[in-house]
Amino acid sequence: MADCLKLIDDANNGRLTDQELSDIIEDLQSAKNAQRAASKLESVEESIFERGAYLVKEAELAAKIEKRNRYINILREKNLLELADRADKAVNDPSLGLEAALVGVNAGFEGALRSVDSLMNSLGGEYFGGMIADLKTAKLHTEFNTMRGDLELEVSRALANLNKKVPDANIDASPKAQKIAKIMFKYQRTALQRENKAGAFIRLKEGRVVRASHDPRKMTNVGKDAWVDYMSEGGRINWSKTANGDFANAADAAKRGFLERSYEAITTGVRLSTDTTELSKAFTGPQNLAKARSESAVFTFKDADTWYEYDQQFGRGSLREAFVQDLQGSMRSIALLEQFGTNPEAMFRKAQQKLLKKYRNDPTKVKRLKREGSILNFDAMIAEVTGDVNIGSHTKLARWLHGYRAIQTMAKLGGAAVSAFSDVAFMASNRMYQGRSLMDAWGDSFSALFRGMNQGEMREFADRLGVGLESQLGDFMSRFNASDDIPGNTSKLLNKFFKLNLLQPWTEANKRGVTLMIANDLGREAGKTFDNLAPDLQRLLSIYGIDAVKWNAVRKGVKKGPDGRDYIVPGEIPDESVRENIFNLLTNEAEFSVPSPGARERAILRQGYRPGTFAGEAIRFVGQFKSFGVLGITKNIGRHAYGTGAKNKREVFARGVGGNLGLINTIVGTTTMGYFVMQAKEVMKGREPRPASAEAFLAAALQGGGLGIYGDFLFGRATRFGGGTLETAIGPGISAGFDGIDLLLRTRDQLLTGDEDVRGDAIRFLKSNTPLANLFYTQQALDYMIWYQLQETINPGYLQRMEQRIRRDNNQDFIVPPSSVVATGGGFR
Repeated sequence: MADCLKLIDDANNGRLTDQELSDIIEDLQSAKNAQRAASKLESVEESIFERGAYLVKEAELAAKIEKRNRYINILREKNLLELADRADKAVNDPSLGLEAALVGVNAGFEGALRSVDSLMNSLGGEYFGGMIADLKTAKLHTEFNTMRGDLELEVSRALANLNKKVPDANIDASPKAQKIAKIMFKYQRTALQRENKAGAFIRLKEGRVVRASHDPRKMTNVGKDAWVDYMSEGGRINWSKTANGDFANAADAAKRGFLERSYEAITTGVRLSTDTTELSKAFTGPQNLAKARSESAVFTFKDADTWYEYDQQFGRGSLREAFVQDLQGSMRSIALLEQFGTNPEAMFRKAQQKLLKKYRNDPTKVKRLKREGSILNFDAMIAEVTGDVNIGSHTKLARWLHGYRAIQTMAKLGGAAVSAFSDVAFMASNRMYQGRSLMDAWGDSFSALFRGMNQGEMREFADRLGVGLESQLGDFMSRFNASDDIPGNTSKLLNKFFKLNLLQPWTEANKRGVTLMIANDLGREAGKTFDNLAPDLQRLLSIYGIDAVKWNAVRKGVKKGPDGRDYIVPGEIPDESVRENIFNLLTNEAEFSVPSPGARERAILRQGYRPGTFAGEAIRFVGQFKSFGVLGITKNIGRHAYGTGAKNKREVFARGVGGNLGLINTIVGTTTMGYFVMQAKEVMKGREPRPASAEAFLAAALQGGGLGIYGDFLFGRATRFGGGTLETAIGPGISAGFDGIDLLLRTRDQLLTGDEDVRGDAIRFLKSNTPLANLFYTQQALDYMIWYQLQETINPGYLQRMEQRIRRDNNQDFIVPPSSVVATGGGFR
């Protein structure tokens, strides 16, 4: 007993008393599998998890769950404090350990990129990538993506049937619907089991389709009374299986009170504590995630048809979307529980306080641990990874303003795919960080697109690596609008827009291509032990928590791809933890290679402010389109500056040119690619390339670094309506508002005095705010056929004056002067 007590006390590090530890040991030893557990006490974490899983099957369930959760939280706290210690040793900043656990950091210590955010991404890659590959193998992928009406209802019935302890042999669903449901059920059940292992206790809901999805906007549109009336009628709810059966024999008034409280909780995001059960007592703390998830499936409907009817009227209105939402909720829960235990925010605060106490004599570390005056603060990070930052997105104000910003997106980003050509430079720099030579890295970056465009077996193989799935999950718009990702019909429209402007296929193909390259790199090296790997690869594996022991497990995942190359395929790795780390590496490195915002960037842009509030909406307007600029710093320059061991800027510069080749390549490469992109945009406007000048190269640097969306404002039209860079800084939405107000005031002056003709400016304003008007492959046709004609008709001689102004201001001429095609006063010459 003494040896066992000492062993667990090493993991406990003073968090429990000796008596409490003795109780744990006795409990372990008294179990039926005590001998097996005792033989594995070298791995305290494994023993505790094994015993925790066993405990929940015994009597006095709530007490046993509470004890299991205590075990889990001991380990979570231990891991968190050890991560902070590693950060302190590596870069003299323990706060980076806390940041790493939440959103990841660029520093090169072990576990620096195994965060809640990256774990959610890796789970998404594993579950959604596997599901999509399974659907394609069964030739049901198209049917899944487009299912509506009868097929959707049949799949709902089949999925509900699979969620019974003893599924019925005959159900009212076609064989096709049952096959789709079986694939969905596979990943639904896997996620539920993983969530329970992580600390939740979600009971099987007999006949459940998915967790009921609720659209607060639809609910608030009808009002509380109408919604409660709807839920109360016709035996819609199975009260014996809802809220643990607490209301099965309750009076109608009690049931109605429960529904009213549920309405308030759903529409406000504030969970009430009045509806508790004996089981809920096992989950302590005011913001206990495990408790919330264990009780989250509040309503159990009478049958699948009733659930489907509710989903159409008050939910997502789509089984596919409700399923994706349900699975994403599970993934967020798993990531939080596995990183921070059953009460994530309380665990974070506890660890933070212990670190503050530990370093209380070091003012610099104390300030960093508090993040005083930091643009990246812990509250904002927590709000992002928990999803609290999105509470309020259903309000009318938030929806209207989100819609207005969406119009600006579709009016301004028609040429975004052309701007994204600078991704090639980012990919090359990231491949260098992964260990490739300069020339090989650039070769990889130019070929990634073509490797990612492969179809057939190679495409299905790539899907199982878990990348390039955003469009299928309806989450593509976040690449440019990381500060504004409210789900709904507007977001669906934006996803379609990004297909039309070709940014979506460009991004997804590049992500697939570069991920295949990384998996192939690992496959080629699988014959070597960890000590014999190149230092760059060792460092890359280490920041995702893969050491020599775990690398041996990774090596078992080698598989020949359809192209005959060796790849590491995460799904082939038997160890779940190691498999997750490799999924984490692949999905996260794709985000670095083809820059895409994560929780870290969103925390910087949104600062934790919720939609529908003054601060939340203001920061979303200011942050529109700025995610690319932030990414250039956080995921590229930051990685090359600090990802190889430098603790500060002085150490970065002290390395010299040879030690900063990746950083130099990022800056020079993105500027070079930005120059070509900038000139391509000029040609697409019908103009000759810009003459070489200091201003042109500054614009190229901005273009390549992701700020090129503002190039036209900064070096062209920013002053057209009397404004300047201030409007650019505060975002296109506010800038367009100022332009509109200015135009109205000038129109008033024209009506009163007749001194100024503003019709030409009105046409320009309409054009710059019309969705789809600037798609790069149709822009010139629309200009010559519609916009130039309108300008010349209402303001004869306008085109010639415009050509002269551009020649004077920009030293440029048109390739085909508009005045040579459009006659003075309108019509074609």
